[in-house]
Amino acid sequence: MVSKNLILAFAFAFIPLFVASAQVNQPGQPGMQGQPSVSSQQESAASASSSVANPAAGFSVRFFEQKIYFLGDEIQVQAVIENDTPDTQRFRVADNRYYNLDFDVRTTTNIPLAHAKEFTMGRGSDQPVFFRDVSLEPGENYSFVVDLTKYIAFSDAGLFVLQAMFYPDLFRGPDSAVMTSNRMTLNIKPPVIGAEQRAKVEAETGALIARAPLPPDEVVASTISARQKSQWEKFFLYLDLESLLRRNPEQDRVFRRSTELVQHQMIDQFRQELMQSKIDQEISVIPTSFEVQKTTYDASNATVQVLERFKYPDYTELKQYTYLLKKSDRYWIIDDYEIQNLGTQ
Repeated sequence: MVSKNLILAFAFAFIPLFVASAQVNQPGQPGMQGQPSVSSQQESAASASSSVANPAAGFSVRFFEQKIYFLGDEIQVQAVIENDTPDTQRFRVADNRYYNLDFDVRTTTNIPLAHAKEFTMGRGSDQPVFFRDVSLEPGENYSFVVDLTKYIAFSDAGLFVLQAMFYPDLFRGPDSAVMTSNRMTLNIKPPVIGAEQRAKVEAETGALIARAPLPPDEVVASTISARQKSQWEKFFLYLDLESLLRRNPEQDRVFRRSTELVQHQMIDQFRQELMQSKIDQEISVIPTSFEVQKTTYDASNATVQVLERFKYPDYTELKQYTYLLKKSDRYWIIDDYEIQNLGTQ
C-alpha cells in the first residue's frame, strides 16, 4: 500500500501549506487512484539546496484528448513519470507546475516557439515555491495534466513538434537536473467560427468539409457511405433539403405560404428530424450494403440507380433506389429519389 506522510517544519509553521492529491497507479492496477508518499515543504524561488536525486524513472507525455485542435483552443497534455526501476524513486512536485515542467515546441523548419506570458510570469515570480516530496515504488506512476498554451505562445496555425522537460528537483537554472520526454507532432488548424463550422470538420483529415465537383455516381456513393458511418455533415453535403422536404404535398403547401424565416426554420427542423429518426424518410435509412448499377446524365440532370440491401435477422430486403440529381454551379445535388421493392433473399 502507498502511505501518505506530512512533515511540517516548525520553522515554516506559520506559512499555509497546500497538499494536493496525486495520481499513482499501482502495479497491476492501471488507472487506480491513490496517494504517493509525500511531504510538503517550502523553498525560495531564487535558491535552495538540492536534496532530491534525479530519479532514474521514465518520463513521457501524451495528448489528454485525441481531437482536432484549432488555434485558440486549450491543448491538454498529460505528463507521466513512471518508476520502471527496482528501487523507490523520489522527486519534487511544485504547486506552481512551471517549476517542474517546460516544453520545447518547434516548427517543421526547426524554429522554436516563444514561451507564453503565463509561463514567463509564473516562473519569474520572486515568491516562495511550495512543493511536495513524492515517492514512487517500482511499477507506480505519477501523472498530471497541463494546458500547453499556458507554456507556449501559439500565434499561427501549423504543424509542430513538441518535447517536454521535467525537473525532478525543481527548476533552479540552466544546470538543473532534467528529464526529457518523447517527441510528439501537433497539428493546429486555423480558427473556425462557431460550433456549426466545427462540426463540418473532417475527422480523418482535419479539413473543413466542403462540396467537391464529383460525378453523379460518386456523389450518391459518398452520401450513402456517410449515412452508414453516421457522418451527418457529409451526409447532408449533397442533399437539397428544401426539395426533399417539399416532396410531401402538405409540407409543400405550408412552405409556399410561409415567410422566408419560417421556411429556413422548416428546413432546419427537417434536418434535425432526419438525424433523430423522427420522420419516416427512406433516404436516411441505413443500408447494410449498396451497389451503384447505372448512371445517366446530361448537362443539368442525372439519374443514379443503386441496389441497396437491408439485412434483418431472418432475411435481407432488396430495394432499388433511383436518385435524381440536378447540377448547381459545378456540383451535383440530390433533390429527389424513387424506390422500388425487389423482394427478399
